[in-house]
Amino acid sequence: MSSLSRQGWVRLAFAFVGLLGATFAITGVLIALPAPSAGGTCGPGRGSETPIEALLNPGSIGAGAEPAATNAEARYQWSAFVSECQASADGRVLAGLAILVGSVGVGVLGPMVVLRRKPKSQPVYPAFPSA
Repeated sequence: MSSLSRQGWVRLAFAFVGLLGATFAITGVLIALPAPSAGGTCGPGRGSETPIEALLNPGSIGAGAEPAATNAEARYQWSAFVSECQASADGRVLAGLAILVGSVGVGVLGPMVVLRRKPKSQPVYPAFPSA
């Protein structure tokens, strides 16, 4: 096996791992959010929306109109519902971003680190010349 083919396989393996991580990160951002524990869905319809939609348009969370300030219990429940949906969306987007950055780092920097050339060793001279 020549050095060139070894380098090609190493680069291909790192590219595959990087693409796999990027696919995982993008898929995580594009899959619907889980239902909140308070019930209902984190979306305007019968189903939850994707985290990227909730992050870019927080008003689309299907919690309905904000209750009046005089109805403290309903306002608390509404706020808890919206906060849970938004926290879920934020966490999923941040995790996806971290995985995406890591996978790009593995795909690009991995082969550079593994395939770097070792410096040629310099000749070692004794501290004291022999007589």
